[in-house]
Amino acid sequence: MNKNNNKTIISIVSIIVALVICFFGYNLYQKKQVEVVSAEKLTALHELTKQFNDENDRNNKFNLLKDTLDEQSKYNLNSYKDSKVKDEFKNSINIMRDYFHRDYDNTIKENNISDLNNTSDESKFSDKKAKLDDLTKVIEKEKDVTFETEEQAQEKKSEVEKLIKQYEERITVLGKKEKETKTEEKRKGSSDDIGEKAVTMTSTHYENEYFIVDVPSTWSGKWSISKTIDTKNLGTPSQPAITYMFSRSGDNPMFGGGGQTVHVYPNGLPSKAKSVKEWTKFGSNIYVGAGASSGFFNEKNETYYREEMAKIRAK
Repeated sequence: MNKNNNKTIISIVSIIVALVICFFGYNLYQKKQVEVVSAEKLTALHELTKQFNDENDRNNKFNLLKDTLDEQSKYNLNSYKDSKVKDEFKNSINIMRDYFHRDYDNTIKENNISDLNNTSDESKFSDKKAKLDDLTKVIEKEKDVTFETEEQAQEKKSEVEKLIKQYEERITVLGKKEKETKTEEKRKGSSDDIGEKAVTMTSTHYENEYFIVDVPSTWSGKWSISKTIDTKNLGTPSQPAITYMFSRSGDNPMFGGGGQTVHVYPNGLPSKAKSVKEWTKFGSNIYVGAGASSGFFNEKNETYYREEMAKIRAK
């Protein structure tokens, strides 16, 4: 009986010893495997970082960073994770992300106009604004890969958008100044600056210091005048042409609507305008142009529609 008990005890102890040996042996094997995998992973990460640094194509660099992040996510799902591998993943990813952050910053620097208020080239602002607009789109597209957090991405976008807003405000100011300059130039070319005196105008009568126009009573409220100063085409800076455009709506019983120009040269007719043969001369420096559509004036005093058209006479 004692012998049988002893055998049983010995058997149980042997089994326990065997189990303990197997357990520790398995753990040692697992540890060894983890060390092998970790060593391989560290080597792979070193090679991946080197490949990234050697790569010149930006798109390829972006794909390498994206692949590294994917590998990190897969590795973190393992039961056994080596802290050295985790640190190396973080280091590699930081190196790669730093490249893109520097790329963003370089674009901002290249398109930063430091002397904002003293720069008057609107095209310069528009060009740099367009490049910064493109940068915000790039950041938005790449942010899930090139930034660790959404907050970091928004901070960089806000930096770019602040510059864009400043440029937009400056463009608005410059546009307003340009408009004011053109208005002033136009004003300088107005009647006040060329010595034209005040005009008199009623519903059927127009009169300035050069000529008088009378229109039929049926045209009341249906005709208009506009005036331009020409110093480039038919006039010159020293011999400007004051061009009056007369037009009317189309209820003339004979001809419908029409228009006609009157050209006045206060300082005489320049040589380049002398070749115009369609004009009818009135006075010394007044010329009536050919009518558009059914015209406006009866400048040639035609008898068969004398009462249906406007009359013009020089002073």
